[in-house]
Amino acid sequence: MHKDSHALTKLQNNADVDMTPMLDIVFILLIFFIVTTSFVKPVAIELNRPLDSPQIDKPVKNALFRIDESNGIYFSGRLIDLEQVATNLAMFAAKYEISSVLITADENSTHNTLMSVMNNIKQYDDYSISLISK
Repeated sequence: MHKDSHALTKLQNNADVDMTPMLDIVFILLIFFIVTTSFVKPVAIELNRPLDSPQIDKPVKNALFRIDESNGIYFSGRLIDLEQVATNLAMFAAKYEISSVLITADENSTHNTLMSVMNNIKQYDDYSISLISK
């Protein structure tokens, strides 16, 4: 009996399970599910996004400054101060695309006023300035 029980435990210790067929089945099932799975493409709404900077077509106009004989500065027919030249030009540029700036100076106005107006225009933007004589 002792010999039979010793042989029985030796058989139990050598009982290994071969995992190769089970791994083959697992890989076959994995390949089957990968091949038969239909991937759903997500449905998205097509958007037409605006450009980074929207282009607004503004009418092209000339900005008109006038200096009278007493060195009064007029912009579009309104009397303005010298400090308001850039402000008025900015408001005009918001409505219109400025092609050039026209300055009409009276012959009795001073050169200093004309140069001050031109400097204020150039400080705002580098527009081409045209001088108009009467």
